[in-house]
Amino acid sequence: MAELHEVRLEDKKWINEILSEVDFFTCEYPFGNVFSYGVKMDITVGNIEGCLVTKCVQDDYVMYCCPIGKGNMKKAVEFILNDAKKDGRDFEIFGISPDSAEFISKEFSGVFDISLERDTFDYIYLSDDLINLSGKKYQPKRNHISFFMRNNNWEYERITKENIPECLEMSKAWLEGALEEYKADLEAELKIIERVFDNYDELGYVGGLLRADGKVIAYTMGERMTDEMFCVHIEKAFSDIRGAYPMINQQFVKNELSEYKYINREDDTGAENLRKAKLSYYPAILAEKYEAKLKNAY
Repeated sequence: MAELHEVRLEDKKWINEILSEVDFFTCEYPFGNVFSYGVKMDITVGNIEGCLVTKCVQDDYVMYCCPIGKGNMKKAVEFILNDAKKDGRDFEIFGISPDSAEFISKEFSGVFDISLERDTFDYIYLSDDLINLSGKKYQPKRNHISFFMRNNNWEYERITKENIPECLEMSKAWLEGALEEYKADLEAELKIIERVFDNYDELGYVGGLLRADGKVIAYTMGERMTDEMFCVHIEKAFSDIRGAYPMINQQFVKNELSEYKYINREDDTGAENLRKAKLSYYPAILAEKYEAKLKNAY
């Protein structure tokens, strides 16, 4: 009988094989993201009836990522229901696409409350837009980049094992400057970043950094999703250096990701400032996602 197990590096092969069968998926699913979050929460995975099922437990909060793959979706959802019953805690299924929400609603009628969750929508951009920043709507971005280029002795580099320690040093300095109310979450994020860097080549991550006067002042990284889409998971810059954020965004896509049509920059978590920043780049797609909570016993 198929079971869930702790996510490990050797799971990358079969997870990527399942994802390769799917034309489109969102930021919850890439292997590197699943693996790296294993330091923040208890994550287990399994190939259930030909579908990837991911279970995330943090404190007493239980979440399952919606089953994905060309396998038997109905049996995979039934597996989740049975697993949750044995677990005995409240749970939800998240990252549900519109098609999957329709399927679950039909096949499990009356079992779940299914709701559209705006805070979880993925922001997906055309790479050409992020590189060229053409037109009046991108004028503020071009102004910030021009200011940065005029006022800094800068250079761009691809992230390698040689400069990873400098990126970590920059992350720690960035954390020290954060507001106290955010530090607990950001310290957890730093552990995720450290796990990525510890397994950088094995995960297949790609990243880039910016230097000003030789020091790393911004970096970003992520992983391939499909032949057409790349997902940016992490982006850090010193906010007091004007233009650092738009500069690393543009330079990374220009230098490393121009072969991809789409760049997925994940969700905004409902944070007002983050939503404003992501909307200011004018996404080509806002990928809708739903959540499902148990309404009646199955």
